[in-house]
Amino acid sequence: MKEYRLNIDGKEVKGLPGQTILEVARENDIFIPTLCYDERTEIYGACGLCVVELEGNPKLWKACATEITDGMVIMTDTERVIESRRTNLELLISNHTGDCKAPCMKACPAGTDCQGYVGLVANGEFEKANELIKDRIPLPASIGRVCPHPCEDACRRGLVDEPISIAAIKRFAGDYDLASEENFIPEMAELTGKSVAIIGGGPMGLSAAYFLRQKGHDVTIFDAMPKLGGMMRYGIPEYRLPKEVLDAEIDIIESMGVEIIPNTKIGEDISFDTVRADYDAVLVGIGAWVSTGVHCKGEDADGVIGGIDFLRRIVRNEHIDFGRKIAIVGGGNTAMDACRSAVRLGAEKVYNIYRRTKNEMPADGIEIEEAEEEGVIFKNLTNPIEIKKDGKGHVKQVILQVMELGEPDASGRRKPVPVEGKTETLDVDNVILAIGQAVDASAFDLDKTKKGAVAYDPKTYMTSVPGVFAGGDCGNDKISIAVEAIADARKVSECIDAYLDGEDMEYVAPFFVERTDVTEEMFEDRERLCREKADQLTAAERRDNFTEVVYNGLTPEQAVKDASRCLECGCHDYFECKLIDFANQYNVEPDRLAGEKSVIEFTDDHPFIVRDPNKCILCGLCVRACDEVMGIGALGLVHRGFDTVVKPALEQPLLTTACDSCGQCVAVCPVGAIQERQTVQKEVPLDTDITVTTCANCAVGCTFDLESYGDMLIKANPDKDGYVNKGICCAKGKWGFDASILEGKIADPMIKRAEGDFEETDYHEAMIMAAKCFEAVKVRHGADSIAVAVSDRYTNEEAYAVKKFANLIGARVFSFNNRHNALLEIFGFDASPNTIDELVSTDVILVPAFIKNRSAVIWNKIRKAADAGAKVIVLNTEETHSDFAFAERVINIENSTRFLKGVARAVIEAGKTSEAEGFDDFKKSVSKVKVTPEMKEVADIYLNAKKAMIVYQQNVLSEEAARLLGGIALISGHIGSPRDGILMVKSKNNSQGIVDLGISAGREALKGVKGLMIFGEDPADVDLSDLEFLMVSDIYMTETAKKARVFIPGTGSASTNGTYTNTERRLLPVEKAINEEVELSNWEIASELAAVFEEDFGFEEEADISEEMEDRLPFYKYAETGEIFGGVIQPFEPKLFAIKDTMLVDEIKCTDALMNINAERIPAPFSKAE
Repeated sequence: MKEYRLNIDGKEVKGLPGQTILEVARENDIFIPTLCYDERTEIYGACGLCVVELEGNPKLWKACATEITDGMVIMTDTERVIESRRTNLELLISNHTGDCKAPCMKACPAGTDCQGYVGLVANGEFEKANELIKDRIPLPASIGRVCPHPCEDACRRGLVDEPISIAAIKRFAGDYDLASEENFIPEMAELTGKSVAIIGGGPMGLSAAYFLRQKGHDVTIFDAMPKLGGMMRYGIPEYRLPKEVLDAEIDIIESMGVEIIPNTKIGEDISFDTVRADYDAVLVGIGAWVSTGVHCKGEDADGVIGGIDFLRRIVRNEHIDFGRKIAIVGGGNTAMDACRSAVRLGAEKVYNIYRRTKNEMPADGIEIEEAEEEGVIFKNLTNPIEIKKDGKGHVKQVILQVMELGEPDASGRRKPVPVEGKTETLDVDNVILAIGQAVDASAFDLDKTKKGAVAYDPKTYMTSVPGVFAGGDCGNDKISIAVEAIADARKVSECIDAYLDGEDMEYVAPFFVERTDVTEEMFEDRERLCREKADQLTAAERRDNFTEVVYNGLTPEQAVKDASRCLECGCHDYFECKLIDFANQYNVEPDRLAGEKSVIEFTDDHPFIVRDPNKCILCGLCVRACDEVMGIGALGLVHRGFDTVVKPALEQPLLTTACDSCGQCVAVCPVGAIQERQTVQKEVPLDTDITVTTCANCAVGCTFDLESYGDMLIKANPDKDGYVNKGICCAKGKWGFDASILEGKIADPMIKRAEGDFEETDYHEAMIMAAKCFEAVKVRHGADSIAVAVSDRYTNEEAYAVKKFANLIGARVFSFNNRHNALLEIFGFDASPNTIDELVSTDVILVPAFIKNRSAVIWNKIRKAADAGAKVIVLNTEETHSDFAFAERVINIENSTRFLKGVARAVIEAGKTSEAEGFDDFKKSVSKVKVTPEMKEVADIYLNAKKAMIVYQQNVLSEEAARLLGGIALISGHIGSPRDGILMVKSKNNSQGIVDLGISAGREALKGVKGLMIFGEDPADVDLSDLEFLMVSDIYMTETAKKARVFIPGTGSASTNGTYTNTERRLLPVEKAINEEVELSNWEIASELAAVFEEDFGFEEEADISEEMEDRLPFYKYAETGEIFGGVIQPFEPKLFAIKDTMLVDEIKCTDALMNINAERIPAPFSKAE
């Protein structure tokens, strides 16, 4: 085919006629943004982001809709293109209502994902909560105790009752990690060979060391004090922050390889120039250690102490000239710490002097409240104007100017103004000035601010000296709280890392969409729940000691309960949202296009799909995917112009439409307007881990991107590069990924003693009882009386281990879900003759008695074949009625093989014959059926096709019906070549796999069995009353499990590695995503049972099983993952048989409890529900 040459952004590329610019760009890894493109749908071009410039053409062109021409020169990132994309994004955002991130996170100076870690705690993921916090705050246990938590001020739960206890939950997660046997250590990059000196070991310096070590740099902290911690150690009392907690968190940072050099003051013990010469970069984070005064007369009196100096002396056990009456000036947390410490040191009267009212005090409210409980006397609306000295120059009185509040100042607080002529005098022994701090940066030859602090560029954190950075309290005159210093640490670490890599970097705050219309009325339906409070000392218990006031923190139960109150404000799809990614990439400024946003009232109660049309950008992807990709058409664009909205047909709830819950609309939505309703305890927007694995439901073998976080399964999306499904799936696959970890999962073995009820036991007792009882049955009734049944849900590796155990003990092995393959005796092989994708390219497809929800992806392949021109003929029965509106013919027949026998006779009467053994018997068995016009029509369409396929579901059709279909295909000649034959669709994900392992027997093998071990099956419709002993291994207490003497908990596919073999003999990978709360996995149970019989399988992991399988089984030795083994299979010594009159449909109920659970969870389309 002719190729076109074209140039994109200076890169010479080639394309084919008919391709669009976007398609060619993607093939050549050239990025062009789009929010409305999906290669599986017709071009729509709604978002306008993919515009490009063409040389010699004055207009902008949509890359998704513009076909290439030979010699075309394309520019994708010109100033004009970028401005157009920015404007289009701003237009989209101008009517996009929602919160990208929760207000708690946006209020946190460090940008901590508060909603994320609170949600993780609500889900019991305490370790992962700590890890998420430490992504931003390396000292969670310490900060959780002392942070004034601006996040809680922003928490919308306060509009309902009380804010979430975010700080207490942070402390809980940090304490949980400190109490564990192994503390969390973040992953660290390989050593870069670069070194960084950090001057100052306070929260900023420690945090910067933590972040820089993660990036692979050598880090050394110099600190002037004997121990690190800065103001968190020397400025915060023990009763608020026990130093053993701080020490433990510093130890973790040191264990990462950070070198700590205490008692070293730069400028005295070592020169600043030496440090600069010895390290590739230097970070100055010395804090603000100088207490500032009030500039009143007598301030120089003995007994006047700075607030920071006072607290430091207490920590260091230094002498303090301390009297009985103490006045502390200031209204912040340092002042409250000084007040409460003075109480604990035995002062009889402690005054707090503050020039505003108590309501305007910047200190944390709880600190003020507890200080008052401890007896601190608050002298609000007063300000010291003179400190009186005694004859020895020691303070004896403080004269206070009485104040009143005037107009608000720059901070928003009402400005205090003196009440003329009104003062008050207090007799005091000490005055502690806790009104502010200053920086002493005299040792550093750097540019300074007017107040003497280190000056640095607020975007790069670089000082006036290249390679020297600064942050925290010591720079740019911004004395702040510890969490703000930690926020600086992360930003400056990024800048230092870029500098060390030879790059320039400026920190730019990310853009978020946020709601401004939230009111109390929006939450009127929420139940009011008070926040959990940790145990703490009473005022009397704490007055005379420095024991931690909140001595234990929240219990796990309290932490989970309080975290569960979270309103989940932030968008659950934030980490997948393309709109916010592009908004930040193109530096949008939506305010310039801001206007009134349309508000759409809506309700929907779909159990899995959550729609929010107020987030919708009208890209149309969901509508087109539902219609063009899935063939459903449950969604549409309703109304016109600015009133356009995506809604279900006739503006009804999804549950009343043809929606079959496939979730394709969720998978394609780029902005979170259609999301999944998760089954975790508390839905949390998380940057998840993605594991590419294979669905464990039907026999298609869809590839999924399974999203997890810790041991939580979050969601599953069909992989567009999936071997078979190519981005589509059924409802069971989309929503059933977590079926093995739902409520009711059993984690411990159980046994019945005599005829009693189940009771929990350990694995040893359960295994011994199972083995002994099994052996006893064998002794009583012989070797043929014991059997092992294994589920076709199991991986090949799990099934192999179970079969190996069965062989060890001499038990027959089978699967209740197996049905004898009638094609085996006709064609000589126990597998489907043809493969799935052959359907899409054949001419005629005969579909007898097909149940869509058993194999929805196969149904979709048949629909695509019809779209491509194939004639689809469907034989529907009352038992299998499915929607085949796209079919050439849909014929309703009775549940009998009679119609197909008539088709067979018509085929033979058309002159078709066969040399195969048994042809005469076959011909005779169909000869008595009267051929109706419909039968002849079907036969003629089938016979006249160049290529024709039959599709049937093995566990739906009777064996006789399958035998009849095989005969029709053989006699007609439509067998044994590509796109010409039979696709037999098996029941389960590994039904073919267990057959290839030699487990081909079905429930007929139960005859004569007295002792049975069942692995992963629930044959609820099978009579097991003749059994003398039954052991069941499964995930839930199924109906079959209730009959067992021994129950051993099993595991699902998300917690194992291995393979499945799908219905076309394609070997598909299964990858582990989580650990389930079960001690033994399925294959380990088989190994442990073997060990009871004194046989060591020698398996340490699934890979050991795979290695043995490759040695012993030819299929696995030569099969390639992702590939079909053998392709189209040729008949081998074919035979034909006489066909009996029997049922066409003889459905075997699936014995996989998980798949049955999934089927029950999925709402039926409205047409089916009627």
